[in-house]
Amino acid sequence: MTYRLRLTALASMALMAGAAQAGVTPEEAKQLGTTLTLFGAEKAGNKEGTIPAYTGGLPASTSPPGFKKDSGKWVSPFAAEKPLYSITAANMDKYADKLSEGQKYLLKRYPSYRMDVYTTHRTANYPQSHLEKTQRNAINARTSEGGLKMEGAVGGIPFPIPKTGYEAMWNHLSRWLGVASTYRMRNYYVDTTGRRIYAGEVNFSQDHPFQGPKATAESVKGDDMFVTRSAVHFTGPSRNVGEAQTWFDTIDPVVKPRRAHVYSPSTRRVRLAPDIAYDTPIASAGGVMTYDDGWMFTGKMDRFDFKLLGKKEIYLPYSTYDAIFQAKTDKLLMANHENPSVMRWELHRVWVVEATLKPGLRHVYSKRVIYLDEDWTGAGVADMYDGAGKIYKGFYLAMTQLYDKQVPWSIGSVEYDFSTGLYTATTLFGETDDTTLHIHDALHPKTTFSADSLPARSGR
Repeated sequence: MTYRLRLTALASMALMAGAAQAGVTPEEAKQLGTTLTLFGAEKAGNKEGTIPAYTGGLPASTSPPGFKKDSGKWVSPFAAEKPLYSITAANMDKYADKLSEGQKYLLKRYPSYRMDVYTTHRTANYPQSHLEKTQRNAINARTSEGGLKMEGAVGGIPFPIPKTGYEAMWNHLSRWLGVASTYRMRNYYVDTTGRRIYAGEVNFSQDHPFQGPKATAESVKGDDMFVTRSAVHFTGPSRNVGEAQTWFDTIDPVVKPRRAHVYSPSTRRVRLAPDIAYDTPIASAGGVMTYDDGWMFTGKMDRFDFKLLGKKEIYLPYSTYDAIFQAKTDKLLMANHENPSVMRWELHRVWVVEATLKPGLRHVYSKRVIYLDEDWTGAGVADMYDGAGKIYKGFYLAMTQLYDKQVPWSIGSVEYDFSTGLYTATTLFGETDDTTLHIHDALHPKTTFSADSLPARSGR
């Protein structure tokens, strides 16, 4: 693969996974704001001119026609653009070095599938405080416990110049999604007949205490060590109404691993849910998605060895305002795959992480190859392989810059199960007027995420 040609500088950095990893040297950190952006991406464009230089991202003042501030839905500032070209089974060999194995599989399997490629825009725009924290993290952040624990970082991007696969994954796990959010969204999966199954409508509350405005070096060792706190309750379909869940992930999952609770209105009981982790299938995603597939990867990294392979250029789902915020599902979700006319693909540079199942441990995947946007927006692509080493699933995590909030939003996703022909689309806001997203500057009350709050949250 072409990205292996770029590994010379990284080879000396790939230390044993069990060793503690320190931040970069002050001299290395001087690249931030010079040859690198303040968040660690290459500032320059590529030599072909197909990836532009970074010039600051979408301004917070951006307000395209049709956008209503605080409506909970965002409108594309690129609505007038047309595709530069389309990738199909007939011409995919021309672009093969910039396609994931999952993308190639879809192009080969379904004649109706194509990828419409648009002009690349580096839209990521972060609050100044986030960038300042990132610069401090560069020399202070480190991993320990074989990469499983993160230390020395307070908000921002922990490792703007990553040297290991674990550091790159911590950047993804703690990516900037705002301090807190509430949203009402829908999930669907599509069966082999092309039938769209409405699998869940939920009210979702999410906090990122690690990114909180009051987080300090001391607080992230205690109350603010949560990377994510999540609480959901189902408002549809009727069979799921009243179900509720809460869970959290921390910067030290060795000492404080994920703890999840669920509430069932039929039994009116709250119980621990240790199965909300790893490769347990998610029912509301038709079993296509596992819990650690969430948002491309989530949870503890202890079952895989994560190796940083280097960088390459690849097509990512980017600025997907129509697909995430505007499109109704009858337009977005076709038989076999999402509607190519609605999806937007752009060429971006990515970090490539290869995750290989550790000997003696169990998981439905033997390997994952994960492509992470160098601008650390969360946008990405992942290929998952079964125990025989065969391509098993393909995952796409889309990014839409919430321009007025300075948040690169990356939660909406599409995942394909190539063994069954099913696929799932999650976190969609276009179906109804009240499926909306709201970003908050302050954390929710802690009681929002307590197990005791689930019956009240359920309403049943």
